[in-house]
Amino acid sequence: MSTTKNNPLAVYCSYCGAPAEYDIVHQEYHCGYCGGTTDIHEPVQRLGEWRDARKKEVLRDKSVAEEKCVCQNCGAEVVIPQGEAMGNCEFCGGKFARRAFAASELPEVIIPFVLTEDEARAQLQEWAQKNQKQDEAKTVLASIRNLRGYYLPYELIRGPVSAEAERMETFSDYKYHVGGFLNGLAVNTSKQLDNLVLDAMEPFEWTAARTFEFAFIAGQRVKLSDINAKQTEERVLEEVKEGFRPDVEKQLQTTGITMRMHAGDILRLPALLPAYVLKIGPVLAVVNGQTGRVAVSKTKEEKVMSWLIEPTVMTLLVSFLMWLWQPNIELAGMTAVVFGLIFFTAFSDGRGEEFRRVVFKSEKSRAERVQSKLSVTQGEDTIEDTTTKAVFMEPVNGEIVPVTMAFYTPFRIIMTLLGVIVFNGLPAICAWMLDFDGVAQYQYNGAWMVLTVPITIILWIAVGRIRVYNYPVFRMILPDGKTKPVKSDNARSSSLWATIKDLKEIAGWGPLLAVGGFLLFMFLGTLAAILMPD
Repeated sequence: MSTTKNNPLAVYCSYCGAPAEYDIVHQEYHCGYCGGTTDIHEPVQRLGEWRDARKKEVLRDKSVAEEKCVCQNCGAEVVIPQGEAMGNCEFCGGKFARRAFAASELPEVIIPFVLTEDEARAQLQEWAQKNQKQDEAKTVLASIRNLRGYYLPYELIRGPVSAEAERMETFSDYKYHVGGFLNGLAVNTSKQLDNLVLDAMEPFEWTAARTFEFAFIAGQRVKLSDINAKQTEERVLEEVKEGFRPDVEKQLQTTGITMRMHAGDILRLPALLPAYVLKIGPVLAVVNGQTGRVAVSKTKEEKVMSWLIEPTVMTLLVSFLMWLWQPNIELAGMTAVVFGLIFFTAFSDGRGEEFRRVVFKSEKSRAERVQSKLSVTQGEDTIEDTTTKAVFMEPVNGEIVPVTMAFYTPFRIIMTLLGVIVFNGLPAICAWMLDFDGVAQYQYNGAWMVLTVPITIILWIAVGRIRVYNYPVFRMILPDGKTKPVKSDNARSSSLWATIKDLKEIAGWGPLLAVGGFLLFMFLGTLAAILMPD
């Protein structure tokens, strides 16, 4: 049997039965074999019908009991522990499932344990020894004997999701549409455990999933799902947001982003997945019961400081240019202080303190048992990654297409530097064109630069950065993976008049005309000083 057929999240073509893949652009399942399309609602409807029939069948099982029940085998009274799904009769060994567990959304698939408790403990101990300088590792080693195995309640998610993303800075208001497809996202549905830590021990290998039967969990600890559908969807969207975040931050070139998440028609499969859990105060350590991957929560959050890079680079650049003009370390230092205050104030606009929760995790792994001996292989390619990838989408000629984007393209950088040189050297350039007698004294251009250098910096902070991030350069992703430049239907005009309008919105017409008139006066005076030095 193929591995695809073993995957509980696979969707099959309505026409030929071959595996169908989701088309993010057209938002439908497409068959690569016959070319047929399957509506996105159809797999969800079929799953719902199968789920209702299976629940009725399970509830007729005599081994399904209330919290306190009488054993059908020997007549003994059995109490199922609070918060667990299964109970055992201590007299005859009979097994019982809590009725609340069976009457709820019954697990449809289960992945059996591969690692024993001792083997999971060895994996966790190996991680702790490699990270022995961390306080969390010391805490884990001190209590590692308390590690216990559980079948944890999950929802497996397959289907489309989307988001609206923006840069956090208040000056940037371009809204980006991000699409993605969940191809086996596993979301824990127990409020007692931290989903972020459990997410870090993934992925699981879905080809090992089996249709759920009570026989799989006989004698095992099983946690009940204890969050409602709304809370589950919130967890799904939160996990998708974290899955999207690396791609979105990379594309938007900042860690300061906001995302509003939306879920489409998705397949939801309740499942039980194997994990070994160790909870000691604020520290949660888990070992994937199928693959052996380890994840441990860090007790302290980390502060995100990457936004400081841009103002720091600009401060050092201005200070360096001042030193080149006047090789005086004190003057360069004073310049760094003055412009540093300007840059850091401007770049912090809209940015509060950002903190990220951190989870330690070992490499992705695969566990296999050969002649009863466990072998754990680690590495990026050991197991298929089901991490959600973010795809940016833009309307181009009325059609939504996948795109990639850039802000600081080589052309933009060259044109920006050229504009800075021309603006600051404009009187000298004009004088060179008009100096027929060779009498020009170009050092007088310094008077113009005393005025224009600060204006250049202010213009870049107030307008230049706005235009860079509000006017992204898009390239459409072609089916073969190559890209070609395109213009989004949402693109704004980047003409000179649009630049003047941006300045007008910041300062108003009065101050803008006053500054323009003063610049014209200074330009003519500097030009005259260069051409007529005597």
